[in-house]
Order: sequence, then C-alpha cells, then structure tokens
Amino acid sequence: HPFWLLTVPNEGRTPEATFERLRRFSEENGKAYLVQIPSLTVGTLDSLMALSEDMEKIDNAIEIAVRKIERQYVDICSSVKSGTRMEALLIDGVPVERYLPSFVWEHAKYPHRRALPELVQSLRGTVGAMEEELKQLATTYADKNQKVSSFARGGGGSKGKGLTASALSTLPLEEFLPPDAAVKAEAKETDYLTTIAIIVPKSLEETFLGSYQKIGHDLVETADGTKCSPAVPGTLKKLYAEGDAVIFVLTILKGRQMIGKYNEDDVWQPGAFVDFVSLYTAAAKHHGVFVLPFNYDADFVAKMEKERQELSTEVERLHATILRWCKAHFAEAFVAWMHLKVIRAFVESVLRYGLPVDFLLAILIPNKNRDSYLQKSLDAMFAHLKSQFLGGPADESLDTPAGSSKDAVDYHPYVLQKATAVSI
Repeated sequence: HPFWLLTVPNEGRTPEATFERLRRFSEENGKAYLVQIPSLTVGTLDSLMALSEDMEKIDNAIEIAVRKIERQYVDICSSVKSGTRMEALLIDGVPVERYLPSFVWEHAKYPHRRALPELVQSLRGTVGAMEEELKQLATTYADKNQKVSSFARGGGGSKGKGLTASALSTLPLEEFLPPDAAVKAEAKETDYLTTIAIIVPKSLEETFLGSYQKIGHDLVETADGTKCSPAVPGTLKKLYAEGDAVIFVLTILKGRQMIGKYNEDDVWQPGAFVDFVSLYTAAAKHHGVFVLPFNYDADFVAKMEKERQELSTEVERLHATILRWCKAHFAEAFVAWMHLKVIRAFVESVLRYGLPVDFLLAILIPNKNRDSYLQKSLDAMFAHLKSQFLGGPADESLDTPAGSSKDAVDYHPYVLQKATAVSI
C-alpha cells in the first residue's frame, strides 16, 4: 500500500485549479486527493531549517513504531490456533486505504497554532510512549508464555517427550509420568515390600517382560537354600509409554536382615541388612533397564497443574489485551505519523518555495505497477520548476544539483515523500 505526499506551488492558480491539473496528469497512473493544510505557524527561518534537519530522523522513528505495532499484531494473531482470520487494522473504523483519501487535520488533538517544534515533539512523545508501552506488554506476554511452556514441559507427564530411557531415569517421576498413569500403579509400601518404577527402552521391552524375574536371580536365598530374584511374581504392571521408553512398576522385597553372631572375642555382632532394592537396581542396569523409587507426589503435580491453568488464563487475557491494544494504538500511531508527514511537507515546502505560503498538498496513490510512470508524469508536469526553484534550465536532467546531499534518485523540483501505509 504505497502512498506519496506531494507539494507543488500554486503559481497564481487557486489550490483547486492546481489540483485539477495534477489530477488530470496523474489519473492514468494513480489517484490524487487534495489535502487541506491548516494555517501552521511558520516561525523563523532558522527554526524551520533546524526543524528540517531533524524531520527525517523523527519521521523514521515514528514509522518504526508503527511497524512494530503491525508486527506485534501479526505475531499475536499468529499465536492463536490456525484458521483464525486476521482482521485488517483500521483507522476510525475504516481500512488505511480509505483513511488516506479522507485525511483531515485533527485540530483538537494537534492545535495548529502551536509552534511547529512543539507540535513535532508532542507527536514524537505520544508515539514514543506507545512504543514503550508495547515493549512492556510484549515482554510480559513473552515471559508468561515461556512459563506456560515450561509448565507444559515440566509437569504432568510431558517433560519426558523425546527423551531416552536413560535420560528419563535422571528425572523425578512427577516430571514425566501423568497423574492418571501414576494412579494405576497401586504402589505398595510395607515393612517387607516396596514398589519400584522401571524404565525400559522400547527396543528391550519384550526381552524385559521375559526376564524381569531373572534379574538379581541369586539375591534371595530361601530356607531350603534355593536362590531367586526379589521381584514378586505377578506384580509387574505397565503404566505408560513415552518416546523411546516404557515405564513399568514392580513390587519387590525390600531386603533381609541377616542373623547376628558372636565374634572371636565373644562380642555379639548384629547381622547386616541386605538391601535388595539397591542390588536389584544395579543388576537391572546391567540388563539395560533403569530403576527408580516409586516416589510420586500427586499433591505437588496437582498444585503445579493449578498454577499452569491460572497462568494459561492470564496468558489468554494478555493475548486479548494486546490484540485490542494493537488495533487501537495502530490507528493512533498512524494518525500521528500522518500529521508529522504533513508538518514535514509544510516545512520543506516553505524552505523550497518561500513565503507567503502558497502551495498545494496532495496525497497520491499509485496504481499497481505504475509507480515509475506516475513519477515520470510528475517530472514532466513540473519540469519548469527546476529553473524556478533549483536554479537550472527546465530542459536539463532533474538529477541532484552539484553539492547537494540529496539522493539523485529521489530528488525532484517538487517536494515529495514516499511511504508505505501498511506493511503486513
């Protein structure tokens, strides 16, 4: 959506007559709309020249703020589920392409009798405050979103997504085992029995199912001298599969208190406690599977889930807030930018054409792919202004005069600003 702001001297004509001539010259390549310039305060030549030196920088700064609002709007719309239609950004309830032809100076908001430097600083301050507010909103939203993502990765069964069995074995159960799977465990904890979690690589699942009772097969010795594993037959239960791993629970014997005896000095020595859990864990590792104590804090998981839901609600609220903010403040920032451009056109035109103020301001909307043709038609229409205002013959090239700091491509015998209304 490109648009141009053009000022040309009336040269003894009425603004309406000058505009009608401009409209006829440009109608094949674009549309022209007359803008009523308010009676802005000229001030001194020195103040105009000083202001002119800053205008491009301020113009660029305000445009950057407008683009930031646009990008934030696109980002916030893209963050919702796919299929959601992104509405056009509006100004006073209409799209930008309809606002531009109907632009009028807002006297109540920007009193035209104020000194121009004050008006410019007011515009700059207004948009600068918006930019800072947007920065704070975007930062808060990004932080909250990151926390929601952390919750999703870190609780209720999803932190383990994509991890190997070995990697899962280093995490607390609460971080990868969903609550509904934990409930199925029906964990037992008695004086003699305990429930353990076993993390098995999927590639070893079938092997494990056929061998889990053989792991640590010589750890337990019965009264008749038979040796066996501490695994309790029939207690293995599959809880959950995650990525490359399968999580089982198994009830095993805790251990055995050995019988004490007297030593050589006739001193009683209590029997040692044989920890079957640690021995079974070590034996299981040799088989490529990993054992964890079945310690699952369901209250902690419930608390974390509540916090996650509250945070998600807050993120949704922030999402809606930023969406409304972008819609409202895009309009305000764009209107401020347009007023700044009108001031810039006024300042540069006074410096170019002199006093008294007698020039026309128009908005041009080039037709699609007709920008260069519109430019050529303007150059031809106003070629005579070169000898009048640039000090050169009208039939010479319209390149930048020697010593000028302007870019030759963008320098013309009339005052022209080119801009893009909407970049999304």
